[in-house]
Amino acid sequence: MTVRQVLADCGATDTLAVQISGPSGICLAEAEFDRKIAFEDLPTAGAFMIFDETRDMFEVARNFAHFFAHESCGFCTPCRVGTTLVRNIMDKIAKNHGSPYDINELFKLHRLMQGASHCGLGNSACNPMFDTLNKFRPAYERRLMSLNYEPAFDLDAALSQARQMTGRDDAAAHFDEHPENEAEA
Repeated sequence: MTVRQVLADCGATDTLAVQISGPSGICLAEAEFDRKIAFEDLPTAGAFMIFDETRDMFEVARNFAHFFAHESCGFCTPCRVGTTLVRNIMDKIAKNHGSPYDINELFKLHRLMQGASHCGLGNSACNPMFDTLNKFRPAYERRLMSLNYEPAFDLDAALSQARQMTGRDDAAAHFDEHPENEAEA
């Protein structure tokens, strides 16, 4: 059965997004509603949240960020620190103090937590933020201080001396200089 059929069967109207499989699952935009609820496509784990056009998808993701920061057991550093950083960045953006730099930091945290967290919570904690950023980006951008902000401090340049001292100058020793490609990750 497709997501669109479930929405029709339950009488949902003006649906903006559907969150499948709980906060750690996948957030679907309207263009994806023809996907099938099935183990091979969209396993639901029994959870199916419907958000209509009155909901702000940034606030939905922010709420999930608070949930994951609270639920982290604290065992591994990537999750313990990462979920807190994600929550803090989302709160900063909510207060209209965010910048494109913060958006890029969210993508970096997503990659880090997926690869380094000990359990599934840390591996999936950024999924709502990642999906909503990629599918509902204007909900984030309208809260940013400026779309053209650049930080005054360049961490990658500051680490150049350390790279020289260690003899390590490979791509992994640098921060991504083209963050606009992060959304494709």
